[in-house]
Amino acid sequence: MDYLRAIGVDPAGVVVQQGQLNYAGPNCPGAEWNCTASNRVVQMAPAHLPAMNVFECLPALSVTLLGLDDCLIVQSSALDPLETASTLNSASCDVESSGNAKQRCKVKQSSKKGSNNARINQRTTQRGGSPQVATQDAEISQTSDTGNNTAKITQNIQQTLDDSQTAAVAQSQNARQYAKVDQTSTTGNNSSDVQQSQSQDENATSAAGITQEQNTDATLMRNSQAEVTQNSSTGNNTSNLRQAIDQDQNANSPSGPVSQTEGNVAGGLQGTVKPMTNAPGLNSSTATQDEPQTQHATTGGTLTQSKQGPEFCCAEEVGGTTANVNLVTQANTQTDDNAVGSSQHSEQSGQCSQTVVGATCTVDQTFTANGNTDHQTMTGMDVNSTRFCNGGIEGGCFGD
Repeated sequence: MDYLRAIGVDPAGVVVQQGQLNYAGPNCPGAEWNCTASNRVVQMAPAHLPAMNVFECLPALSVTLLGLDDCLIVQSSALDPLETASTLNSASCDVESSGNAKQRCKVKQSSKKGSNNARINQRTTQRGGSPQVATQDAEISQTSDTGNNTAKITQNIQQTLDDSQTAAVAQSQNARQYAKVDQTSTTGNNSSDVQQSQSQDENATSAAGITQEQNTDATLMRNSQAEVTQNSSTGNNTSNLRQAIDQDQNANSPSGPVSQTEGNVAGGLQGTVKPMTNAPGLNSSTATQDEPQTQHATTGGTLTQSKQGPEFCCAEEVGGTTANVNLVTQANTQTDDNAVGSSQHSEQSGQCSQTVVGATCTVDQTFTANGNTDHQTMTGMDVNSTRFCNGGIEGGCFGD
């Protein structure tokens, strides 16, 4: 119980399973398994073989904390003196919600010779009235001596608004995603795959004014944020990170005014990847950020269109060999009606580094404003490219 308190878990609020075969989830595999349907479970494999901890978390809407889908998974086979390479901690958390929702999954796994495998899948689909707000949090922490750690996090938010009326229309959509992977292994391999995506779509027709906003709440900070830390003495570290926000606004108001805003300077995308190993282990990191923003309006009145597309990424590799892979790709495409009241801004900050002489990394950045593209690629042992891009007649990208 002291271990649980040390990691911030109240022992009174969880189910503790101690058995040869532990299962938590909706479908008990059989009579030989120690089973529970609870969403907050601690599993500890005993000194018997075969030993396995399996958790399938499919949370229902919490009546205690309205709108929160919550899973807490703690698994350990590290105290088993008969643990072998075939011992497995396996956990999955699948959450799907509609309406304004908060989703949270947290997994902690530990082993020595055995392996850890965790998967979190979060999906929110929102339709109907404004405002729409969704948040997703996912955390995976894995430790092993000679075993392998494998983590996969998938987060997806889809928001859609459609309004047609004679009165004024106000539409608002905000989304926040946070993913964290922390992996440690002595001689085993660490593998992380994090996929974050947001799709925001606003459509409005009105005889009066129209206001459309997407991810304009600066208090949420970065709309998609991911942190990946991997440590191994001689094993391989592999990280794949993809972040995408796709925003689209359409308005039809004969008299206007029409105001459309996408993003804010404190929002956007942020990724951090920090792998560390020693030869013959390899570090391999691929990170991609994509942020298309589109605005279109038909009006005889005043039209204001504004877009902010911040992107920050990502990989600092320590150790490995000259065969390390480190690639950061950033893209922001902004499209509007090129009206007098339109503005397009993007900050792209790409950073990558290597400590092994002869190893290189690459930052590739693309900004497109109404079909005009500015592209640059930089390669070296330490690359830091921060640039500020603007659309319009005197547009372009300026910075390092």
